[in-house]
Parts: sequence; structure tokens; C-alpha cells
Amino acid sequence: MKCKLEYGRIITPDGIKEAKEKAFTMKSCEMTKIGAEGYQKESIEFNSSEERIIKTELSFSGNINIQEFLKFGASIGMLKNETSKEKNNSVWNFTEFGKVSIKLSEYLEPTPEFISAVNVAVNSENPREKLKEIVNKYGQFIPTEVILGGRSFFKGKEISKESAKGTANKGTINVSTPVSNTGIGYSTENSIGNAEYSKHECFKLTGGQQPDSIENFDDKIWVKSLLDSRNWNCIQFKDPISIFQLLDEDLHKKIISSIGKRILHSSFEEIDYQLEEPGRPKVYKLNIPSNILEIIHNEDAKCNIFATVIDKEEVKNDYFNYQILFPPSRIPRLIIHCIQKKFKKRECHLRISWMVIGYYVNFKFILRDFDAQLKTFYKNFNSLNITSSKDFLDFNYNSTIDKVSCLGIPILSEFKSSTNTCVIGHHFFNDDENNRIGSYTFSYCLKNKNYVDLPEFTLCTLIISDYPISDAFGISSLSVNSNFESLGLKYISLYSKGEDDCGPIFPKQKRREIKVKYICGRKTLANLKYAYFAAS
Repeated sequence: MKCKLEYGRIITPDGIKEAKEKAFTMKSCEMTKIGAEGYQKESIEFNSSEERIIKTELSFSGNINIQEFLKFGASIGMLKNETSKEKNNSVWNFTEFGKVSIKLSEYLEPTPEFISAVNVAVNSENPREKLKEIVNKYGQFIPTEVILGGRSFFKGKEISKESAKGTANKGTINVSTPVSNTGIGYSTENSIGNAEYSKHECFKLTGGQQPDSIENFDDKIWVKSLLDSRNWNCIQFKDPISIFQLLDEDLHKKIISSIGKRILHSSFEEIDYQLEEPGRPKVYKLNIPSNILEIIHNEDAKCNIFATVIDKEEVKNDYFNYQILFPPSRIPRLIIHCIQKKFKKRECHLRISWMVIGYYVNFKFILRDFDAQLKTFYKNFNSLNITSSKDFLDFNYNSTIDKVSCLGIPILSEFKSSTNTCVIGHHFFNDDENNRIGSYTFSYCLKNKNYVDLPEFTLCTLIISDYPISDAFGISSLSVNSNFESLGLKYISLYSKGEDDCGPIFPKQKRREIKVKYICGRKTLANLKYAYFAAS
């Protein structure tokens, strides 16, 4: 048995692999013999290699969010089957014999070579690229506990007669038991709902005596071979952490700064509410997981929240404006105003998407993406006696070669009754001659239908200059919508031609297009575009 417990691990489509180089030295360990409870016979169903790995090779205890651990912010729907569609899923049955548990967390120390490599990376001209090389060399994570023993896999394929008519799970899974304990029954031939399964054949063995050919697998011989500890192997990685977590605090800060801001969490929700009074907003408490809320309240993370809203009914001439209410040490909320030409009571059925942008300060998670480049900028408004303002971002770029998208959202630290019927609008403009980006901001009272002084707030701007999915961000003409619907719900901001071409406008996002709404009713701005970001 050679388990290389001092090596990091990397998640691949084929499973979890050990890293090339040793990142840690194990001074000691805690070994506990597992009794009869180590025997399990389970069946799992999955539709991606990542889901398979989650359910077969990783295990978590406590309130750990599995999807956040793997993707750090990506909302994953396990079904995504709102429309009826034939789809094949896979089913694996497995028999597991857990023999011993080895706890490592208190006995692992980073090797001098690993520490030196990280120091070189964070002080280099391109730290992101160097850190990516470190992950490829030393691994993404290290388990704090492993289960040794043996596991045999039997493979089957689901043949879907009719797709289930469920809705996508939103974003997160929280568990307090090992992920593999999600059994749906073991059999050589299963039927779950309308799904049929072909007969299972053994195709993979972890641990135990390996037969000359998998076709000659004899379960009795294999089980007997597990009586010899030399035949044990790692069958479960428990409570994994990033390989960077065990480094000192000084290196943590340098890594955080080098990586920059990231999407720490994203989610979508659907809300319904009754519009009863003109100008009165809906204040909606975001459903933020506790582990993400903890990061938001960590000042070192410097978190921002961005949101977007779509009217599911797409009522003509109605559109929505929104701000983030973000009081210190409180749960953030979304303030939503429905803007109408003539007030009319209505049921509002909205789909909202929101994301948390911040620094990667929690090394209990794996960071797998080093390519995204996200920056945030702030413009504070302190009750100025003006109804609109033009300002330039402290950001320089080459307008001829750089692809840059700016998205903005107003942030309020408190919700005042005196201004609760006021909306804050904004759009961006380019100053290509000086390689600058500017913002135009204004305030309007929905109740009295007049422009009002800008209140106290902060315009937070997200700048995307690189992202792993190249078509997930950009600037597009309002008349070009060829791939609009395929991108899904987007974060958007309008763009005007230049500094001399600004005015009070609002975007209206529909399923198939972006429209521009003018407060004054007259179309005065030409060549308008919109910036978009389809965050995954």
C-alpha cells in the first residue's frame, strides 16, 4: 500500500488523481479502525463526471457546501429539466469496505519546496499563471482525513423514457453525512420512476487484490484480499481543504491579492409580490447561505453584490430598477422598483439573479479558475445638490485592443423613508481618445414624477477584462441579439457613445432582447449599446 497521503489531489474528469510533487510532510497521524459500519452497498445516479466524483470520492462533515467547495460560486442545478426532454443518466452501484480512518489535519506541514514555489509565484510578474502552475504540480486540495479499504464499482446506464418534470435545484447542497450515502437501493437490475437500467457489470476496483482481467472479477476472492492491509487503498477523501490553507497568514494575504476578486457565489430566485402603491418598492431579503454570509461579513473579502431582474410577464411599458441595501453587519437586501408610465396595481412575477464578488479568503474551498479578471470600483455620493453626475473610473485601458465590460449597481447603507420612492439610474460611456470609461448617474422620484437630488449611495462598478468563457461578457449593439437568449439571465448596463451623449435612461431586460426606456419619453440618445455578463 502506497497512498501518498502527503501529496495533494487534483479533480479530473476521470476521478481524483494524486499530484506530481509532494506538498506536505506528515509528522504523525491518528488511525482508527472501522468496524462493521465500514461496509456499504450503495447506488448513485449522476449526469456529469463532477457529480459522480462528488458522490463517490469526496466526503464532508458539518455544514460544508459541496458545490461551493468545488466551483466556489457556481450555481448548479442537478436536473435542469424544465422542458420535457429525453436524457440519459448514468448509474453506478458500488460495494465498499472501509477498514481504517486516518486523520491528518494536525500533522501536515508544508514542505520548504512548496513554500518557496508559492513565494516565487506571488512575487512574480504574472502571479496568476504561476499559481496555476503550482496547482498543476502540487494539487488542488489535501484531505484532512482519508478512509482506507476497498471499493468495487458496477456500471449501469439509465434509459430515460420520459424526462422528469422537476425544476432545477438552486445552487447549493448542504450535508452532514458522507456524500456517498445517498443510496437508492442496490440491485443487478433497477427501475427508478420511468427510468430503466441495463444489467451492471464490474468495471473498476479501488483497493483489494486486482484480477488479471476485470472480466474475471470474483467478489469473494476480492473481499478476502482486503483482510491484508497491504491491499488497502484510499477510497474516500474526507473534509478536503485547499493546498494553500496550511500556509502562514502572510502568504495567505499575498495569494488573495494575487488572485484578485472572484465570483464567490451566484444564485437565482423567483419572487412574486403585489404592487399596491405608486413608487413603493419591494425590499427582498436575499437567500444567502450561512457560509457565504460569513465571507460577506469578513472585511478582508471586500464583497460586493450585483443583481439583475427580469419581469416574467414582460408587461408592456413596465420595467424594473434595483439597488442593493447593504447595511454594515446585516443581511443584504434587494430594493426593487417597478416603473410605470401610469400607475396600475399588478402582480409582479420576477426572476432575479444575484452574485457575490469578493476576494478568495476562505481556503477551505478549491480555486480552480485563475483566468478570470474582475475588478470593482466605487464612487461615493454624499447628498450632493445635483440631480445627475458624470464621473470617470480610475481605470485605464487600451480601447483598440482590450475587451472590457462595465456593470454597475447602486448600493445603499440605509433605507430612508424620505427617499424610498426614488430610483437611481446609471449608464456608462467611453472616452476612447483618452482610454477612459465614464459613468452617468441620475435620480428620479416615481411618486412625484420629477428629478431629485442624488441621495447618499455608492455606485459600485464591476469591470470584467478576462473570463474563461470568452463570450460570457462583452458589449453588444441593441440590434444584435443572435445569441442573446442562449446566454440566459445576464447582468447588464447600458453604454452611450460618449461624454456628450448622456441622459436619463433605463434598461429593460427581456428574454430575447434588451430595450431602452426613457424617463422623458423622447428618444434622444443614438448608438446605444449594452454591456453584459452571463456569470456561470
